[in-house]
Amino acid sequence: MTRNRNEDLRELDVWIARNLKAGPLAILTHRNGDMDTIGSACAMQRIIGTNTRACGIHISTIAREILKQTKTDFMLLDSENPQWPRTLSGVIIVDAAGPSQPGISIPDVPKCIIDHHAASEPFNINNGDLEIRWDTCSTAEIVLAWAEKYAPERIDDEARNLLLAGIITDTGRFRHADSHALSSASRLVVGAEIDFSNFIDSMEKIELNNSQKSAIAKALSRVQTIDAGGFFLSHTRASTNEGVVARSLISAGADVALVSRNLKGSTRLTARASYTATKKGLNLGEMMRSMVKRSGGEGGGHAGAAGWTGSIDQVDATSGFIGLLMDIRGLEND
Repeated sequence: MTRNRNEDLRELDVWIARNLKAGPLAILTHRNGDMDTIGSACAMQRIIGTNTRACGIHISTIAREILKQTKTDFMLLDSENPQWPRTLSGVIIVDAAGPSQPGISIPDVPKCIIDHHAASEPFNINNGDLEIRWDTCSTAEIVLAWAEKYAPERIDDEARNLLLAGIITDTGRFRHADSHALSSASRLVVGAEIDFSNFIDSMEKIELNNSQKSAIAKALSRVQTIDAGGFFLSHTRASTNEGVVARSLISAGADVALVSRNLKGSTRLTARASYTATKKGLNLGEMMRSMVKRSGGEGGGHAGAAGWTGSIDQVDATSGFIGLLMDIRGLEND
């Protein structure tokens, strides 16, 4: 029998309490270090309290700034040689659809997976492990639901800010939000008396250094456009801040934005879609899982925002994505 959400939350609270008695817990993020994974991990760290540590191998620009604003600690790990406590009793893995997404070897201790993606490569679930996978817009919503039910008095304003930022970024500034995401965000705003307009404005104005600004400008200067089976696609190459570039292309009128990047010898695709495109049935997360079938690697995400990483070159990866996009419209028109 499938557990309902209340049972999931109860099992999560039991798992945390049981393993905390045995030693420290690590709360591990995925390797892209976006705001949802960082916000979820760091909010859990603040709520659970001592003997926990939020950690991972990367922090995005926006996540780094929000951590600074909330005065929240995050431990960067060496992907080749992570140093785990000898007495580590468990690992909570947030916002990672599969075991390779943290980008690090997961220690042999009980693990708890909290995620909102369809699993492209399932975790091995052993005795003592727990997997919670909800169909929500962000992992932050799951963390909030657990905290409101089992530790409401420990949700401080900083945790609320971290979770709100995660929801905002994973819904594309609410363009892809559903009623659950909107309700969660509303409770966070009211609970911390957040000036929502100022909060959004401060997120939009997170400063980039001159090198990042230059790289983004170069990426935007080489944009190519194509009518891919009825969708207006804008695509380009970037060396940094692919999400910023993709979001700019959507704001400029693209139905779909695709940004490729060479990342340590592999290719990373970052895609965004407009609300109109997703309402027509486009699901970028499914497309990126199709990229895995086409070219290997790993990929997934949401309807309006998704990514893929693999070993083929950028031209091949971009061509593959365009072909999949055209196939989708071809099937719709049959």
